[in-house]
Amino acid sequence: MSSLRERNLLYARLEEVLGAEPAGILMNHIPTETDLATKADIDALSNSVDGRFDRMDERFDRMDERFDRMDERFDRMDECFDRIDERIDRTDTRLDRLEASMVRFDTKLDGFHAALRDQTRTYMLTMTGVMASFAAVVVATGILT
Repeated sequence: MSSLRERNLLYARLEEVLGAEPAGILMNHIPTETDLATKADIDALSNSVDGRFDRMDERFDRMDERFDRMDERFDRMDECFDRIDERIDRTDTRLDRLEASMVRFDTKLDGFHAALRDQTRTYMLTMTGVMASFAAVVVATGILT
């Protein structure tokens, strides 16, 4: 390290050789005693950085633990969703069976309507024939008497 006296001597000599402005520029680039870092400064900085990295490692460890807990929760949720999917599949199967049953019932109901229509026609024709026959008997009885 250079003392203030040594720096002043160097500046004076540089001023003689280079001139005032270049000597001032060069002297600004030469570190002073306060600008130099000592081994103790570097060790202190190293300890400070190490401490920060240690704290960051601890934070990362805590975050890893949180992520592990979240993974466990997601695994449980996946199992729950799988059970829900199974229940939905069973419900779909039951609804498909119910729909098939309703289609069969609809087909039977269509047959029932056709049979009821045919039976009603037969009844009406039979009743018309019976009434016509009854009227003929009444008319014949009235003529014979």
